[in-house]
Amino acid sequence: MRRKTHPHTTTSQHETLPFYSTIGRQQVIKSALLKIQGVFLAGIFLLLWSCTYSPRVHADEQAQARVMPDYLSVEETQSAKVYKEAVPAVVTIFTSQEVVHEGRTARKGGIGSGVLISPECHVLTAAHVVRGAYEIIVKTQDGVMRPAELLFSETGADIALIKLITPEPELKHAELGDSDRLVVGQSVYAIGSPYGLENSFSVGHISGFRSFDRYYDGAIQAKFLQTDAAINMGNSGGPLLNSKAQVIGIASQIVSVSGGFQGIGFVVPINTAKELLSLKDRVWLGIEGIYLNREGISKLMNRDLKGGLLIERVAKGSPADKAGLRGGSVPSRMLGRDFLLGGDLIVEFGTREACNSDCLVEANKHFGDTDKIPVKFLRGGKILEVTIDLSGTRRNYLEGIKN
Repeated sequence: MRRKTHPHTTTSQHETLPFYSTIGRQQVIKSALLKIQGVFLAGIFLLLWSCTYSPRVHADEQAQARVMPDYLSVEETQSAKVYKEAVPAVVTIFTSQEVVHEGRTARKGGIGSGVLISPECHVLTAAHVVRGAYEIIVKTQDGVMRPAELLFSETGADIALIKLITPEPELKHAELGDSDRLVVGQSVYAIGSPYGLENSFSVGHISGFRSFDRYYDGAIQAKFLQTDAAINMGNSGGPLLNSKAQVIGIASQIVSVSGGFQGIGFVVPINTAKELLSLKDRVWLGIEGIYLNREGISKLMNRDLKGGLLIERVAKGSPADKAGLRGGSVPSRMLGRDFLLGGDLIVEFGTREACNSDCLVEANKHFGDTDKIPVKFLRGGKILEVTIDLSGTRRNYLEGIKN
C-alpha cells in the first residue's frame, strides 16, 4: 500500500497530581512519595528552565567557547568554523496570535528561526513563521527578548522581513551569499531551533534545484533549493549557509511521511529573497484569504452576493491593517480545507467586482498604476468602504540594508 507524503512547514501539558488523605499507612507513604516526586520534578524543571532562559549563562555560549581539537578532519574543521562564524547572527522567533476557541478568545504561540542581516537589525525569516502574528518577539544570542515589527511578507515565496523595534548595532549580522553560484553535492549547513532546541546545527548537501511554473509578483519565478541537511519544526526561517558562512537560503518546508525530517528539505534561495525585497513596484496588501462564490456566501453568511474574498489573516502593520480591515478568528473546516471565519468579506477591489484570489496573486497587474485602492467589504451585515494606501510598501527594502 502506497504511503502518502505531505509537505510540512517547519513550528505540554501539565498533569495535576491528585490529593491523597493521610488516613492509612499506605496512603501516607503514597502521599510522601508523590511529594518527593513532585519536588524532584520541580527541581529538574527549574534547572532546565534556568539553563534555557537565563540571559547570562547559555549552553550555546559554552559551545562557542570550546577550543577546537587538533585531531579534527578538514571537513569537521570547516563545519566547526561555519558554526562559530554564523551562529551569533541566528535568532529564535516567538509569535502569538489571537484565536477563538469554544467562544473564548485565546492566544496561540508559535516558534521559528531567523537570521540578522544588517546593523539596523533586519531579520530574514519564513513567511509562515510570522503568519497572522499579533506579536513578534526575537530572542538574540545575548539571551534578550526583543520586540519586532513586520516589514514585508510574501506568503507564496515563504519569505518575510522583520526588524527589531529598537535596533542594537552591536548585534552581529550574517553576510548574504549568491545562491546562483551553487552546485549539487556542495556542502551546506543549517542552524535553527528545531522543537525549541536553539542553535542546533546540521550538515548536508545541495540535493537539487527545483523551479515551478509560478511567479511571485508576476515577475519572479518560484524556485527552491533541495537539501538533505536536517530541517525540522522550529527550523523554519533559519539560514542555510555555504562554507564561507554566507546565507544562501531560508529554510521553508520538508516532505515527510512521518511528520519529521526524512532527507528532503526545501529552502528559499537567497537570490529570490533579494529580488523580492528589491522590487520597487510591488503591491503588498498584507492579506490572506479564500475566495467564496455565491453558493459559499449564501451558506456561510446567508447573503446573496456574486462572490468575494473572505479575509482570513491581516498582517500587523500592513497596508490592509492600517486601513482597518480585519481577519478571521474562528477556525473552521469546509470542503476539505481549514480556514478562519469572522473576517471581512471583500466584494469589490478597486473597480473589480466580486474580487477573487487573483486580485492578490496578480496584484501588480491590476493595481500597478495606483497607490490608492478603494475596497468595499461586508462586515456585520453592512457594506463598508475603505481606501488602502500602498505608498509605504512601494520601495526597495535592500536600499536600507547595509549588508
